[in-house]
Amino acid sequence: MTQTRYRLSMGEPFEFTASTDEQFLGTLREKHMYAKSDDQAFLRQVAATACEWTGKSINFSDVASFKRSLEDAGVLEVVNG
Repeated sequence: MTQTRYRLSMGEPFEFTASTDEQFLGTLREKHMYAKSDDQAFLRQVAATACEWTGKSINFSDVASFKRSLEDAGVLEVVNG
């Protein structure tokens, strides 16, 4: 399975790798101080933070749309992959 390296820049930038959407969400959840346990609620929670941070709309209907929205907003970068 191919590992994709991401850089998230909302506040202190951090890089992480994930090969699946579950790993992507799991890593974000580990870094979030008050993470919701439900995936959809967590996506909404992080999307709201990203929206406040960037002033742009963030789609949280599914993980792929969420990642694309974060990239379009300039807070998520695919470093490799």
